[in-house]
This record gives sequence, C-alpha cells and structure tokens, in this order.
Amino acid sequence: MPLVAETEPDNAKLTLTGEFELILPGRRLAIPHSAERVLAYLALANRPIARSHLAGALWLDSSDQHAAGNLRTVLWRLHRAGVNVVYGGEDRLELRGVVVDLNLLLDLARRLVRQPDPDDLTRLPLLIGCGDVLPAWDEEWVVADREWFRLIRLEALERAVSALIDERRLGEAVIAAMAAIKSDPLRESARRMLMKAYLAEGNIGDAIRCYRSYRMLLQAEFGVRPTAAMDALLRSWCGGG
Repeated sequence: MPLVAETEPDNAKLTLTGEFELILPGRRLAIPHSAERVLAYLALANRPIARSHLAGALWLDSSDQHAAGNLRTVLWRLHRAGVNVVYGGEDRLELRGVVVDLNLLLDLARRLVRQPDPDDLTRLPLLIGCGDVLPAWDEEWVVADREWFRLIRLEALERAVSALIDERRLGEAVIAAMAAIKSDPLRESARRMLMKAYLAEGNIGDAIRCYRSYRMLLQAEFGVRPTAAMDALLRSWCGGG
C-alpha cells in the first residue's frame, strides 16, 4: 500500500483558523493529532517539504530514524482513513487538492493592504470573523505563522476601515476597526481608525470614550500616554480629550 496519494480528491477543505478541521467530500473527518500536525505543517509551508525536514520539525526529541518512522506511520494512517491529500516521493511531500482557509484569507488580506477594491471589501466579513491560526497549539512553527497572519490581518483591517470611511460605509468601518482592536487592544493605529469612523458618523462622544479608554489602558500597562497623533485627531474635532 502506498504511503502517499495516487489520485487527487475533489474539494477537500482544511481549516487552520480557529480549531483544526478537515472536511472531505461529504464528511468531516476526525484524525489523530499526529496526523493533524503533519497536514498543518504542510499547509502552513504551502510548498513541497523534504521528508527529513518535516519529520525532524515534528518530532524534535526523537532520533532521525525514529522521527522518519513516525512520519511513515502517520502517512499510512492517513491513507488508510481515506485522507488522500499528501503527495510526493521518497524525498519531498506536499498537499494537493486541498483548499486551505488560511491561504484564502492571506490572499484577501494582501489585496486589502495593497489597494482595497469593492469586491475585496464585500469579502471583509471573512477576515473580520476568522480566528487566530490554531490558537491552542504551542509549537514554534505554528506560533510564527500565527503572528504573521495576525499582523497582516491587522494591516488589512485598518486599510479596509480607511476605504470604508471614504465610501461613507461608516457602520462597516466601525465593525472592522473594532475587530482590529479585539485582536490587539494596545494597537494605537486601530484605535485611531475607530475614532475616525466615529467622528465621521458624528459620534463625538463615542470617539472621546474610545480615546479615554485607550489612554487608561496605556497608563495601566506601560505608564505612558497616547501619541501626539491621537491627541491631534481628537483636538481637530472637539478641542481636546
């Protein structure tokens, strides 16, 4: 029995934001965590990976021989369960025929950072509603990708807020700014975008409350005040905070 797939599946879906989830055509599939780790690593890499590198990264405390054996066992179990999404030969492995939610979200975020357009703004709820990358996993290779996605998502949300304010879609702008703040409460640029959305709505009181709550948070956490840019934004509308 081969250790990797011989034919590609149709419409397999892998979710990495929030909880790990693998959906094959017509069924959700529960697989051992060791198999989840193999699929997640290949999905995050998004390119062919040497077997030795994959085994070494996933079984750090094992000898090379033992790690390679663990990988062969996982691949055999995936194939036996009908999870035929791992392809390769004796040297490298990769995922094929799998739609990975993180890749779609990253593509959307990159487009929003470059230049938000109407089509991408209609897909913004996908970015607003998604979770962190495998938040319950603490492997170093997951943590690095989690932080990368968090940062590019924040940049994308802020760019989207600016575009939505320009289009006078102010309620949507508030929601997007609040999503950014939820992801990083200490990020001043997200707070400023929320204030701009409130001020564009004419909700000066909400903007002042946003400023004051952030000022108290900064004082409690670091003993500092917001930057001059945030102070100037508030003064430009109401003469001070």
